[in-house]
Amino acid sequence: MEPKRKFYKKVIHYFKDNRIRNTVIRGIAGYLVIVFIFGVVFYLFNSLSINTKDPLTQLRFFDYLYFSLVTFSTIGYGEIIPTGIAGKVIIVIESCIGLAYTPFFGGYLAYLFIQRPKDFFLTDNIYIRHNNNKIYLSARVGNKGKPIVDCDATFDMFLIENNVKKTLLKHAFSRPLVEISWYINLRLDDPENPVPLQHLKTVLAYPENCLIRITFSGQDVNSGNLVHLFKYYKVQDIKRGGSFLDVYRWEGVERQIINWNNFNKTVEISEEQNVEIDRLLNS
Repeated sequence: MEPKRKFYKKVIHYFKDNRIRNTVIRGIAGYLVIVFIFGVVFYLFNSLSINTKDPLTQLRFFDYLYFSLVTFSTIGYGEIIPTGIAGKVIIVIESCIGLAYTPFFGGYLAYLFIQRPKDFFLTDNIYIRHNNNKIYLSARVGNKGKPIVDCDATFDMFLIENNVKKTLLKHAFSRPLVEISWYINLRLDDPENPVPLQHLKTVLAYPENCLIRITFSGQDVNSGNLVHLFKYYKVQDIKRGGSFLDVYRWEGVERQIINWNNFNKTVEISEEQNVEIDRLLNS
């Protein structure tokens, strides 16, 4: 019973996915519309007859729709047959459409079953954060789906000059696993590595010509499918804050989601912390 229960749960899970559910509904609706259209065409051309010895047997409109369905499905039971050239031509056209429609729809549906939905995302803003007595340029990756493994992320800063996008800074990060969130932090007040701060100053000095981009990639832990996203931030997208607000909490050894609305929010920082950030940016 346990394998059956798991199978049913998996089927229910798939059909809770809007992508799959909507595709199935559209596919069935398209199938019925095509069948109906060809049924009407058969009816208008009066191109069918009953394959029986009783010449008085009359076809009803439903019979034309039924014949269209079995033709589109390439079943062909034989109790109804085409009459004349028109009927044969219509059958050829509908059969060809049916042969193309079914594998195309089935293949696309199978692709949706194995495709990782875009249930991972980056914060709307990028933050200069004062946290644990350090100052960072930060963003956060959120993941509402299955864990992602072998994750990589990059901070890129660009200067657009003479219609050319020049890379000022490229800094890479890696992490073996992202379950719910990942803080991507580029330290700005590291005395041993002043390069990120220098280039951030350039970005802030030329707000009309500079962009920051964050890229993220990894592999779905179940399917192995590659997942990736990137987001550009302008200078006006840079905000200040402290630690990110939690989207989950631990209850014993279980992780419980609190509120995904906290994903783009940080703790407000004090006036003294703002002064420290100003002093760093103006140094």
